[in-house]
Amino acid sequence: MDTNIALTIIGVVLTFIGVVFIAIPKVVNEKTSPELPSAAVNIAAMFRAANGGFGFALGMVAIYSRNLPSEYASTVLLSLGTGILIVNLSLISGKIRGFGDLPIPPMILLLALTFLAYYAALF
Repeated sequence: MDTNIALTIIGVVLTFIGVVFIAIPKVVNEKTSPELPSAAVNIAAMFRAANGGFGFALGMVAIYSRNLPSEYASTVLLSLGTGILIVNLSLISGKIRGFGDLPIPPMILLLALTFLAYYAALF
């Protein structure tokens, strides 16, 4: 797969997630954590918005890296793929440590982005 296409897909998805997390963090929290105590709503929204900032930033890195020569774009893709994989592993570690249930749909999306990044970088 062309690195330009992979970076565009990853960039658009991560940017979209970032914008949603920043724009409506309380709604995202209601959908993902419906039993969140009312005392934790605002702090959870702050952390969700911060996570959105990271997603937005990584999406911008991917979008701005689209036109790099393929050897450089491959390095960016490997870095993004590894970073996204670390996010998934962090979610799994939270489940192992008893912090809550796994968010399966986002984990599948992140895993797909990881495979896309590695595939485009290596083949």
